[in-house]
Amino acid sequence: MRFWKLINPQVKQLFGKTSFYRAFTIMSKPKLLLTRDDYPRVSPAYDILEEMFDIDTYPVSEGRMPRDIFIEKLKGCSALLCNPHQKVDKEVLDRSGENLKVIATFSVGHDHLHLDEIKSRGIRVGTVGPVSSDTVAEYNIGLAIAVSRRFQQRHNWIASGEWDLKQTQTIISDIIGLKGATVGIVGLGNIGLETAKLLKAFKVSKILYTSRRVKEEGTALGAQLVPLDTLCAESDFIFVTCALTKDTEQLIGRKQFSLMKPTAILVNTSRGGLLDQEALVEFLKDKKIGGAGLDVMIPEPLPADHPLVQLDNCVLTPHTSSATKAVRDEKSSTSAENIIRGYKGEPMIYEL
Repeated sequence: MRFWKLINPQVKQLFGKTSFYRAFTIMSKPKLLLTRDDYPRVSPAYDILEEMFDIDTYPVSEGRMPRDIFIEKLKGCSALLCNPHQKVDKEVLDRSGENLKVIATFSVGHDHLHLDEIKSRGIRVGTVGPVSSDTVAEYNIGLAIAVSRRFQQRHNWIASGEWDLKQTQTIISDIIGLKGATVGIVGLGNIGLETAKLLKAFKVSKILYTSRRVKEEGTALGAQLVPLDTLCAESDFIFVTCALTKDTEQLIGRKQFSLMKPTAILVNTSRGGLLDQEALVEFLKDKKIGGAGLDVMIPEPLPADHPLVQLDNCVLTPHTSSATKAVRDEKSSTSAENIIRGYKGEPMIYEL
């Protein structure tokens, strides 16, 4: 009440007491930036966010938020909810100011966050954890089947009107199935492990995997730890499910592709940077490997005229392996909880 008495009479007349207090409350809230406006508004977490923060966002109808706009919007913010398309590095942090206290990423991976730089400033970081492991594992199997059974080629036969001609004249002898196959999983983390579990139902003959150590869960499934080159040489299907780090960038390059069988099927739903993409295009064009199923690539979005788009032995999807309603809702709820708890100084659900 004493504060109200100090306000300029013209401001009082313009707003009125109730409207003024509402405006003052909004202005005094800490700022939260949502990098897109279509994160599911799951209650009660988002109700709490709206009470705690003055929320700014960016319309997804305009595409991905450009970096310059991202930096401008982040200035003065106390909290950030982002996805892998926004890189948070030294430049962003320097220009955003000193208010930023907590970051939640709407993803399992966090290679877009420069953690050393972020942590050095005392900023807390939360992820969604293993929420999407089952869903991405399903997607892995789907891509493997789509590529190995030539869904793209078969669709093109119909679209070009060559169904009868192709089916009559062409005998495809390089089709392989999962039953009886040797399968390699690069990185037996949560997603890799769930993929291995599903593969057992398809009666694969052998599961190989790479890791820094023997995984008890893998041993329980009958999976065998082998070097990467051995996995590439022996596998009929190769699933890339490891995280992208400085050590794993272009982990699978020209040497590894040269070791693969001419019928080998490669599936990547992790990060495009794990592969030497130029070498992959070459090996696919020359039919030196059987095919590839990619949900991730470089760059994203991939230009419509990119060489990968022109290949009928490559199935591409736009980074959507975890995009089910149930998973998106859970990721959104977890992200909101991470911001709330992190800002309050409480333990986050999944903190880095």
